[in-house]
Amino acid sequence: MKSFRFFLSLLFTFGLLQSCATGVKSRSLLFRSNEFAIYTVNRDKINVKTESSVAKTFAHPVELTEDKVLDLLGNIRFREESSYGDVNQYIFEEKEVKEFSLDLVDGLQKLKPDQLLLVISKYNPVKSVVSHYSRTAFYIWSTETSIEILFGELQKEISYDEQGNYFDWSNIPDIPFDHFPQSTYVLQGQGFSFKKVGGFRNRHWLVFEKSDLAKLKFEKRKKTSNDISKSVEADLKPEKRILRDEEDGVLLEE
Repeated sequence: MKSFRFFLSLLFTFGLLQSCATGVKSRSLLFRSNEFAIYTVNRDKINVKTESSVAKTFAHPVELTEDKVLDLLGNIRFREESSYGDVNQYIFEEKEVKEFSLDLVDGLQKLKPDQLLLVISKYNPVKSVVSHYSRTAFYIWSTETSIEILFGELQKEISYDEQGNYFDWSNIPDIPFDHFPQSTYVLQGQGFSFKKVGGFRNRHWLVFEKSDLAKLKFEKRKKTSNDISKSVEADLKPEKRILRDEEDGVLLEE
C-alpha cells in the first residue's frame, strides 16, 4: 500500500513539473555542437506576466544573412556590476558569432508564426588551464517591423564540471520577459532601442527596426589582452576595486 501511494505521489509530482515547465524547458532542439545549441520554443510556452508585451503571432519565417547576424550581435556590449568593480565588455566575440550564425539563419527560416528561436552559446576565447567557459542565452524573433532579441544570462561563467556535458551547460534558467533591476545589463548602443515593459526599459530586451538593418555594420575591435587578464582574475582574489573597459583595454584602480 505504501509503495502504491509513493508511486502515485511520483506521478503527481511529475505531472506538476510538466504543467509548470517554463519556455526554456519546453523547447525543441534544432541544432547543437560542443559550443552552442539552438531550439524552437512555442509562444504559448513562454513565461510572460504581461501578455501585451509580446505579440501573439510573429512574422516568421524570416531571412537574414550570416553577415547580418554578426552586424546585429557583434557590437552589443554589457556592464557587470559587483563590489570589486564594474566591467564593460562585448557580449560576443566575432568568432563566437560565426560558430552559430549559419544555424541561427537556418533556424529563423524554419520558425512558424507561433514560435521563437532560443540560442545558447558556450565560449572560451582563451582556452587555457586557468580560463573558464562562459554562457550566453537569448531569444530571437521577428515582427512585421522589427527583429527582437531578449537576453537571459550574459557571459555567465560555467563550472568545470558542467562545461563538457551538453545536458549540463544547456540547462539554463528561465529568461524573463518582465522588467526587473539587474546588476548585469546591456549598454545602450547604436541600431537598437530597449523594449518598454510596464513603463520601464528592459535592458535585456533589444528592438532592431527592420528599416534600419542595412545601416548596421560590425565594427572590428582592437586587439587587447583583456581576455587573458579576465580569466586569470577569475582564479585570484581581488584586492582592489577595478574598473575595466574592454574597448579601451585599460585597467583603472579606484
